[in-house]
Amino acid sequence: MASEISEIVRFLRSTPPFGALGDEKLGSLSRVIEVTYRKRGETVIEAGAHNDRLFLVRSGAVELMLAGEELTARLGAGSCFAYPSLLRGGEVRNTTTAIEDTLLYALPAEHFHSLRESSPGFAGFFDDDEAARLKHALKQRREGSAFSIKSRQVGELIARAAPVTCPADATIASAVAIMVEHDVSTLAICYNGALAGIFTDKDIRKRVVAQDVPFERPIADVMTPAPRTLPRHSPIAEAIALMASGGFRHLPILDDSGGLMGIVSATDILAAIGSNAIDAGMMIAKAKTEGQLIEACQHIPESFASMVASGVDAAHVMRFTSALGEAAHRRAAELAEAELGPPPCPYALVVFGSLARGEQLVGSDQDNGLVIADSATAEDEHYFEALGTRISDLLHDSGFVYCKGGIMAKNAQQRLRFKDWCDRYTSWITNPSEDRVLRATIFFDMRSVHGEMSLVADLRREVLARFKDNPLFISFLARDALRSKVPLGVFRNLVLDKGKDGQKTFNAKSQAILPIIDIARTHALSAGVSAVGTSERFAALVDAGRMHPDDANSLEDAFAFVNALRVAHQARQIERGESPDNAIAPADLSSLERDYLKDALKVIRDGLDAVRRNFAGGIA
Repeated sequence: MASEISEIVRFLRSTPPFGALGDEKLGSLSRVIEVTYRKRGETVIEAGAHNDRLFLVRSGAVELMLAGEELTARLGAGSCFAYPSLLRGGEVRNTTTAIEDTLLYALPAEHFHSLRESSPGFAGFFDDDEAARLKHALKQRREGSAFSIKSRQVGELIARAAPVTCPADATIASAVAIMVEHDVSTLAICYNGALAGIFTDKDIRKRVVAQDVPFERPIADVMTPAPRTLPRHSPIAEAIALMASGGFRHLPILDDSGGLMGIVSATDILAAIGSNAIDAGMMIAKAKTEGQLIEACQHIPESFASMVASGVDAAHVMRFTSALGEAAHRRAAELAEAELGPPPCPYALVVFGSLARGEQLVGSDQDNGLVIADSATAEDEHYFEALGTRISDLLHDSGFVYCKGGIMAKNAQQRLRFKDWCDRYTSWITNPSEDRVLRATIFFDMRSVHGEMSLVADLRREVLARFKDNPLFISFLARDALRSKVPLGVFRNLVLDKGKDGQKTFNAKSQAILPIIDIARTHALSAGVSAVGTSERFAALVDAGRMHPDDANSLEDAFAFVNALRVAHQARQIERGESPDNAIAPADLSSLERDYLKDALKVIRDGLDAVRRNFAGGIA
């Protein structure tokens, strides 16, 4: 008997959610658990009966049939079943049959309910609602991370009680003396008490000594003016993304009143997380030649895998990878301008799709274009043709391969004057068709990464304004979203496709992530919301009263969970030296992850149903 109890404890310890209960509680449970055996074909519970047990498959497998007629699920070792009937008072809706010789552990209902009352984690695992289970799964993943740059804030990295500062009218000599006195490598330059710029050891070498600038000159002449800043409560992830995107190593941090709290360096962050995350961004920003840019971008997959290995959650991995993509695009444009000469009139390099949303992963192709000022002449067009071609070629050689659909600056259709872009969007919005909307959706996620940013800001305002009187386009956009085939059968079976190697997989991007993006985009454009990122769109829709918080939170959780699977999958591929993709084999997931994936897909399908009802007139 003692050996049997010991075996039950060992199995429960390795089976969620029992493993988190502790050995003392597991020992008590092992004494009340009933061990039963069912031969293949034998019924465990009959639909319509009253149930008073939670069942756990120890070995073998069972099949659940709704009302005894239609397949709901097949479950193997480590899976629990019959808990929905306990949550609703005992009513059984599925007939469960052993499809192999099966050993079962059965926990009496009173002990099941007692555990739910005493353990929030246990209760969350067995919630009857898909959205609640998904939220519980995300909480577990985040709490289990080795390091969370989402929960840790940049303010925690400030070592000094007060920042070391210098007035803007001080001489370079006195500023350097202050740096020596306080043993700092970075000095905050202030004007009337407000931050005006920063000055670093590197600036002494490059801007003062190398340029032979007299030390009697004002420090304001050689400082970096108007530096990027972050509030103290910002996650460390945001600091990493800003540094990687901008190619700098120091970031002023502001306190709750907006005053300077201190300066965080890349070294401070690297000491905290032990990652090469920022270094890749610095290499890209410093690239002086095509070869150096290509070499720098080769470090992006390595940095991606390093972030995942450090326990960084998927949202921040995507934000970081997007920051590096943005830096690469910006540097490619700067190198192209250096080769061709300064642009003859204002322009902006704009990106579309995942990079614009801040949701890019490794292996993405390029989606970009040029927005050119209306003052451009016919002669200027030749310059921008050469510029767009050079940018696209540099990016392709750096790993951001040519877009198969031609959405890149080397294509004349993606290299237009401001007015022509406005006319193009107006044509899409006022004269929609299924084919035109299918090809246009990516263009409604856009952001400027280089050049005259106001051109793209003005273009976005013009585009959003056109939706007010054009509900027909939104209906076409909704119908386009409904093309998505969520790989979930009516009875929660994963419907899989066969890959090139014959292995059954589901495409996490096309079958789960893109439908959520489509849902967010449709709601956002209908509401005139200017946010571009998927999570930001959901938040803005809730703030505007255009989406119920529960619906938005459920879709956001599904987005986060599937992206977590996707990011982990790609990190494993990078470590094995494989090209990353989005085809995940369910066999690579734990049974628990497969269950939570089904919850996420159910949430996505419900979101698409809401789009059908609200925007597509009920038309599939």
